Amino acid sequence: MIWRYDGSFEGFLSSVVQSYTDKTLPDLLTKSEVDIGLFDEILDISTNTKDALKLLHAIEKQLGEKIKEKIYHTFLCDDQPFENDLLRYIRLGFKEPSLLEMISHPLVYAIEEYQKRTLRTIHKMNAFSRFETLEDGTLYAQISPPRNVLPLMGGHFKKRFKHERFIIHDLKRSMALIYDGHSLELHNIHDYDLPQRSFDEEKYQHLWKRFFDHVAISERLNPNLQRSHVPLLYREWMCEF
Repeated sequence: MIWRYDGSFEGFLSSVVQSYTDKTLPDLLTKSEVDIGLFDEILDISTNTKDALKLLHAIEKQLGEKIKEKIYHTFLCDDQPFENDLLRYIRLGFKEPSLLEMISHPLVYAIEEYQKRTLRTIHKMNAFSRFETLEDGTLYAQISPPRNVLPLMGGHFKKRFKHERFIIHDLKRSMALIYDGHSLELHNIHDYDLPQRSFDEEKYQHLWKRFFDHVAISERLNPNLQRSHVPLLYREWMCEF
């Protein structure tokens, strides 16, 4: 039995609720866009936001804020299938809360690893994201992180650019984090025109590239060391590269 959900966090939580309602566990829980075999038995899970919020409140009340955060961080680790492990982790927590403290438990260890991957990625994205100034003064950054960390980036950059307007655009997932100087919102972006840089932005990028090239000491060039500090994965939108 394969269960499919719409890929949203609410959809995943609705799947957890469904497992309690049906008193069963699927062989596979997966996003709706994943290819399914011709003869697989499939159940499409309807997203119920009300039930999802009830479950989220129950997680926070019975398992604590840290476990709730861990569940969300795991959900954002979307570069590999996590759903089966996370579904069983949540059920394990409600059944035996004390087991969630046992790192030796296979499920607990797996969720810890998912969370670490997400937190490592957001640390890198906070450091490596590059903003450009658009014609209207808005700061704009393009990213394509290996994991869906965009929802976690707002707080960091809101503190850094408290009095600015900015957009962080995740091209890989067609999402954008938009701050207008007051409120922070996450939007799906399915169609867009590439924004125009300001004239000064072009000049400053040119100056920065020249500085980056001239400050380098050719005799000490060490590409392997450079890659260990700034992996190739994160260089696509860094103007100095």
